[in-house]
Amino acid sequence: MRDPIASDGRLVERMAAGDSVAQRELAARHQLSVYAQVYAILIDPMAAEQVVVETFDHAWRSARAFNAAAGSPLAWLSEIARELAQRRKRTPTTT
Repeated sequence: MRDPIASDGRLVERMAAGDSVAQRELAARHQLSVYAQVYAILIDPMAAEQVVVETFDHAWRSARAFNAAAGSPLAWLSEIARELAQRRKRTPTTT
């Protein structure tokens, strides 16, 4: 259920209030750009998909800390994704 009128900032406000529909909407809007960013760092499609999920989970948990004066919701998501991808790249995987 998409709300074409809601801005990304409003979606983050709704997420901070516990609205899971807003989280799904924000993810639907930005998951492809976040994936592209993460894939460029990891060059691993499965790892990139996992980091995208982690990015939106982290955004859900930290929505109350979002500061619109510091940047757009997409910039915030990109920063979360970049940090998670770089952490994943530095951490050796075990099989």
